[in-house]
Amino acid sequence: MLLAGERIYLRPFEAGDAEVLLRLIKRNRNFWGKTEPEWQAGYYTFDGQLQNIRFFQEGIQKGLFYTFGIFNKKTHQLMGIINLYDIKGGPYQCGVVGYAIDRAQNGKGLATESLKLILSFAFDSLKLNRVSAEVMPRNNPSIRVLEKAGFQKEGFKKNNILIQGEWESHLQYGILKKDWAPFFEKKSSRN
Repeated sequence: MLLAGERIYLRPFEAGDAEVLLRLIKRNRNFWGKTEPEWQAGYYTFDGQLQNIRFFQEGIQKGLFYTFGIFNKKTHQLMGIINLYDIKGGPYQCGVVGYAIDRAQNGKGLATESLKLILSFAFDSLKLNRVSAEVMPRNNPSIRVLEKAGFQKEGFKKNNILIQGEWESHLQYGILKKDWAPFFEKKSSRN
């Protein structure tokens, strides 16, 4: 499974990615740690990432969640991670998206391009009706990414996740399938 964009592609992680994934995670530990829960020490080891990759593969096989590496199309360098998780079928047909871009690659539009690719996958391949995302109110770059991809602010979740020993609140964003295609048709006609 490969989702290709203009500058990047998304693909599931393979066992051979454990070392490069570990380097990405270690390099961004402090940067990503500002918005993520604390991970156990074993997370920052080769074996920890190999175990993570097996977990990611199992999730994809079962259709429960999809974790992709974000890779540069020309160099094949791993530049981030994007997840579509908490997928519900039946009357819900929804999922949640989360992403993390290497600090050295921030501000280059890679998160926006990744998000567009995974939304296309969610709506066109998985036939979801809705995708949501949560973001800290002070995380303005991530808010801009969501808004550029067509997400709309829907609400506020007070003290919903423990990060660095503090309960953090999040803004709730969402996008519906019916708003996805028209949003990009309008944007394309303006370009």
